[in-house]
Amino acid sequence: MNKKKSYYNALPTGYRLEQYQIIKVLGAGGFGIAYLADDTRLNTQVVLKEYLPNDISVREQDTSRVLPKDSNSHEDYELGLKEYIKEARTIAKFDHPNIVQVKNYIEANNTAYIVMNYIDGSNLSELAQGETATEAEIRHILLPLLEGLKEVHNQNYLHRDIKLSNIFIQHKSRKPILIDFGAARFNLGIHSKSITSIVTPGYSPYEQYYSKGKQGAWTDIYALGAVLYRLISGHSPLESPARIMAKEENGIDPLVPAVKLGKNKYSRSLLRAIDVALAVKPSQRPQTIQAFKKILLGSKTIENRDEFNVVKKLAKSKKNIEKINKNQATQRSRRITPSTPPKSKLSIFVFLIIVFTVAIGGWWVNY
Repeated sequence: MNKKKSYYNALPTGYRLEQYQIIKVLGAGGFGIAYLADDTRLNTQVVLKEYLPNDISVREQDTSRVLPKDSNSHEDYELGLKEYIKEARTIAKFDHPNIVQVKNYIEANNTAYIVMNYIDGSNLSELAQGETATEAEIRHILLPLLEGLKEVHNQNYLHRDIKLSNIFIQHKSRKPILIDFGAARFNLGIHSKSITSIVTPGYSPYEQYYSKGKQGAWTDIYALGAVLYRLISGHSPLESPARIMAKEENGIDPLVPAVKLGKNKYSRSLLRAIDVALAVKPSQRPQTIQAFKKILLGSKTIENRDEFNVVKKLAKSKKNIEKINKNQATQRSRRITPSTPPKSKLSIFVFLIIVFTVAIGGWWVNY
């Protein structure tokens, strides 16, 4: 029998925050706690996410207030809270069926709460359980997520924390939904120099491991590639810093390519898209979701154009060979056909025959 998990810093069941009444804790992480709650006005269930970074804050005993652990944590706590509210406002602007919808945010208890739609489903981490997925299942999940991410990137925003546990699949519709953006957590981690709060081993690209790393759509694409790698192999890819170190030491990337792992099980376009997304260097990855999608769907790429040029050269060579063969055949034909005397020699030959015939005729008449 499984023991019920305790969350000592969590608000109690039945606690009321404006019109929201807490039912239970859904989960907790390094950045806060998620609750299932009733919206007593609309008679629906929602998710409340409370800002409570456990490295730098605690809940005050006998109260609901969240406070910095000490005076040294105060600045980091306030910065994180500011970023948390900013993130809530930004995500609330997204209106896409595959991005979690933020309904509201509340500032209370010296902290903040983001109110989101409750998703009746399971995350990919729970569903995968160490197993692989079929290509049909992967594409059913991936294509809608790409459209949702494109919407996010079009508004100059990044997710920064794409992983299996942040992709939910609704039970009824089987629709994938991306949750838990990591921008606020990343900004706090950079300020507090807490690397564990801003990366997920195996899923975070190298540029997320240091403060001056240039990030963009390619950063989310790497994480998405890591999710796909996990789904075709059953295990997460090697951490990006370990790959960098191995390449510097012996020039070889220790990560087994997807095209090798999934050969004869998945389409080449899917496997190649995964490998390109997981390129260590940001410049070698697709720079936009649209570019990644083209590779996934098997559209012409640089490699294909190179192959096309080779084909063109081969075709040109083939034409040259055919031309040479034709000339050689003509020459052989001429050697086989009996030679014809030159026109001038033929005329002299005919003339002599005529003269000889006339002479014989004259001799015969005289006789």
